This record gives sequence, C-alpha cells and structure tokens, in this order.
Amino acid sequence: MKAVRIDRLAPGRPEGIDWLPLRAELGISAFGVSAYRADAGEPVVPRHFEKSGAGAGVHEELYVVVRGRATFTVEGATVDAPQGTCVFVPPGEQREARAEEPGTTVLAVGAPPGEAYRIAPWEYAARAACAAELRDVDELERVRDEGVATYGEHVTMLYASALISAQRGRHDEALDFLSRAAADEDFGDWIRESAPAEPLLEPVRDDPRFLR
Repeated sequence: MKAVRIDRLAPGRPEGIDWLPLRAELGISAFGVSAYRADAGEPVVPRHFEKSGAGAGVHEELYVVVRGRATFTVEGATVDAPQGTCVFVPPGEQREARAEEPGTTVLAVGAPPGEAYRIAPWEYAARAACAAELRDVDELERVRDEGVATYGEHVTMLYASALISAQRGRHDEALDFLSRAAADEDFGDWIRESAPAEPLLEPVRDDPRFLR
C-alpha cells in the first residue's frame, strides 16, 4: 500500500500548468492518473481531443475536482464544476478547463478503451519540459530518445527535437521539427503559443520560416 498527499508532490509544468505526477509517484501501471493545479483564471486542464495519440494516448478520461472550482468546456458546452464534481469525456471530444478559485486542483484518470495502458507521452513531455527549463540540452536529448523509442515521433518529441537541433546548430532541422509539431491536430495550437517564448529556440526565432 502507498499513500501520498497531492499537495506535497513537486509539480512539472509541461504546458505551463502545474502537473502533479501521481501515476509515477504511486507506481501505477494499469491506468494513467495525474492531477493539475491552477489559480483563478488560469487553465487547469489543457485543451486537447484524445484523438490522434497525442496527450495521454486516445484515452477515456474522468476528471474529478478535488479542490476549488473549475469551468469545463467540452465540445463547446460548458460545465460549472465545484469541488466534488466528476466530468467524464470519451476520446475525440475536445476538452479543457479553467480554474475559478485559487488552488483549484483536478484529478485526471484515463486509459485507452479495449487495450492495454502505456505510460502517457506527456510524462516524457513533463521531463523534457523540466530539462528545457534548466537548459540542460544533454538531459533533454536523453528524454527525447526514450520518448521516441516508446512513441516514435510524437508531437512532444518533435518539439523536443526542435529545441535540441536549435541548440546544436542544426537550424534547418530544428525548423522542420518545429513545423511538424505545430501541425499536430491535438497540440499544434499549444506549440504555436509556446514556441515564440521558448529560450532554447532563440537561435532560429528570427528565421522567416519560424512557425510557417
């Protein structure tokens, strides 16, 4: 048996949102489980579809508001979700949520219907984001290689590859990786929002092909 307090976990920030890695902390292998935390007005569940293999990997997802209050938007419909609210979303429906109170925390549980669970690609993305924030390109490259070995050229690994190539001086390669990541149907918008402020992309930011 293992027990952990959500508020004592050190967060990652793969999409600029506090991501609390419950699955890894508890050693769960049968399903994905994480928590997200944000303050009022901030996104607390990133916008995605669970449709193309991005995000957690075409999962059914159950969201539980364990603290605070959130507004969910699913396929254009909004749901007011105070503490204790459960929101179930099947694959293919666009979903996102915004925190309405400070410290709003949402538990997310998911797995692919009809098949075995694999570790979510965004767990690799969280590690990559940490390495990028520390500007540790060697560690970023190690994480990218692990992620590619598991998921191939998933959007998160394409983005990591763009950062690595930009820092290694392979500018044409970096721009190609970045363009392919930005074309992803699930997380392309997030790539386009994040890339202009990413310090590791500074070597290619002034290129006219940047995000074209």
